[in-house]
Amino acid sequence: MFELKNKKIVFFGAVGYLATPIVWKMAELGADLMLVDINVERASKVAKELSLKYPEQCFDFSYLNTEDYSSITACFEKIKKTFGKIDIMVSGISAANNLLVEEFTPELMNKTFAAHLTGSFLLARSSAELMPDGGSIVIFSSMYGQVAPDPSAYHAPMKPNPIDYGMAKAGLNQMIRYLAVYWGPKNIRVNGVSPGPFPNPANYPDDNDFIERLDKKVPIGRVGKQHEMAGAVIYLASDESSFTNGHIINVDGGWTAW
Repeated sequence: MFELKNKKIVFFGAVGYLATPIVWKMAELGADLMLVDINVERASKVAKELSLKYPEQCFDFSYLNTEDYSSITACFEKIKKTFGKIDIMVSGISAANNLLVEEFTPELMNKTFAAHLTGSFLLARSSAELMPDGGSIVIFSSMYGQVAPDPSAYHAPMKPNPIDYGMAKAGLNQMIRYLAVYWGPKNIRVNGVSPGPFPNPANYPDDNDFIERLDKKVPIGRVGKQHEMAGAVIYLASDESSFTNGHIINVDGGWTAW
């Protein structure tokens, strides 16, 4: 049902844990992709692997660090040179400090907001400028942009999900709604996806108890699997969602429902 053939897609944060399966699915559906990430070596590797599997499509990569706004300018120069225009933009970038509330300084808090919120805004605005015929923008939020972390899930020495992350994601939720209204007349749709608990097993190799605690907080009784974000993102990227705008899809097993 979903079709992305010949679509020019720019994916920011393209080679993260949740993003990589989405990138591969988009390629399977016929898209041309620019993989943008701070981990440019991995982005290059994935682009080469995609090119070998789908030789008739275009795959390229670029470096990006939203703490350095000049890298955004350089990245979009490459995007424009490679694709000319953008049909779909997906942003899975993130920024946070692993600190307790008492440990934050104003400088550290502002650093997160500059990288996460301001950076996301600049990516969205620059992408929209390359969508003369309309397009779709999909931005990753989080369940922690809607609800607070339950401290009982995080046993010492583990720290709860940090406050700057949730504050930034809440800000993105409003940005999604604002830009959806602002760019709607240009046929540029802006939507979001809000992942729930998707712990990367590589980050918790010896902490099965943590995963079990998360399992118990999800109505369907388990955490998300790596590939389970792809469906929501593909839907919002494709023409199947042509009348979906300003919406944030929760992919959380029901976490935010109770």
